[in-house]
Amino acid sequence: MCFRKVGDSMDEGKKKAFDYINDFQKKTYDRITILRKKGDKDRLKAIAAARNQTTTEFINQAIDEKIKRLGLDISDSKTE
Repeated sequence: MCFRKVGDSMDEGKKKAFDYINDFQKKTYDRITILRKKGDKDRLKAIAAARNQTTTEFINQAIDEKIKRLGLDISDSKTE
């Protein structure tokens, strides 16, 4: 039986993976924090899951649909 100690290569590998993901997200995405009433988060999560989406995908889709209905465009010409 093999036991790993805290701080050995498996933990270091996970830390490197998390650091890579965090760096990628910082370079690629803007973070927007929203506040909702208690319980809304769980309801939004359930609604999204029922549509096979993550909560983030569901919220982003809702925002995009609202922007489109308003006749606005926030797309970046560099990404098209």
